[in-house]
Amino acid sequence: MVAYVPTPRHVSQASPQSQELAHKLESVIREYRQSHPRLSDSELQLAIQLAASRTGAGIQRARRILVLLLAAGVAALLGALLFLQAAG
Repeated sequence: MVAYVPTPRHVSQASPQSQELAHKLESVIREYRQSHPRLSDSELQLAIQLAASRTGAGIQRARRILVLLLAAGVAALLGALLFLQAAG
């Protein structure tokens, strides 16, 4: 039996600008939650995702998906060409 030892994910050191922005976001979220105590964690998560996508922060994920789709298309095309060449 092989033992599984979880390892923490590598987290790069945040720049002073990212730390400042994170502090401001925490403050805004805290204030909003105080004035809207019924806000659920899932609603908060959705709001953060919406804000990220609207400000361009979600672009990285979209690019990765596009690259994966292009790679899959190229692989399928090469596979079809090799199949046709072997059959012909």
